Amino acid sequence: MRLWYDSTVRGFFYFVFSVLIITQAGCSKGDEWTVDMDQTVTDTNALPLDLSLAITRANTQKKMLLLEFGSSDGCPPCVLFQQKVFSSPSFQGFEKSNLLFLHLDYPVKHPLRPDTQATNVFLAQEFNVGMFPTFIAIDGNGKEFWRMPANGDSGIDVQLFYPTNFISLLASVRKNEK
Repeated sequence: MRLWYDSTVRGFFYFVFSVLIITQAGCSKGDEWTVDMDQTVTDTNALPLDLSLAITRANTQKKMLLLEFGSSDGCPPCVLFQQKVFSSPSFQGFEKSNLLFLHLDYPVKHPLRPDTQATNVFLAQEFNVGMFPTFIAIDGNGKEFWRMPANGDSGIDVQLFYPTNFISLLASVRKNEK
């Protein structure tokens, strides 16, 4: 019994030590991934999303419909995407010609309009969103054809916080849509 306990405790400490080393190695770029959660922006007057209208609009404009489920003030990766990717000129240019990109917000600190909040909760349930951020691409028939992270995945690759990497991923998803 004692041998099992000793090896289990040793294994646990080895795991924790490994995670700490990997985490520190990953943070060697300084403050590149630091998120100031006090600098978040929440649109508390956002209108509720009309998904059928968005699908029609994306089809008419020949763009891929991409939904982002996230929290503008309670999800550091969501805020990091906003600060590093979505606000970048390269992403904005890609979005303008290739995407109908819609944010469904689930803020923690700021209340949304009741109709917007109800719609967002309904859509999160409809698409079985279990974590933030979740990105879902919708085809012309309103069906999901791509999701990140995929169901069962534990998160998003940090390399996607670079605008060029995220744009490349979306370009390949768009190519597979057709």
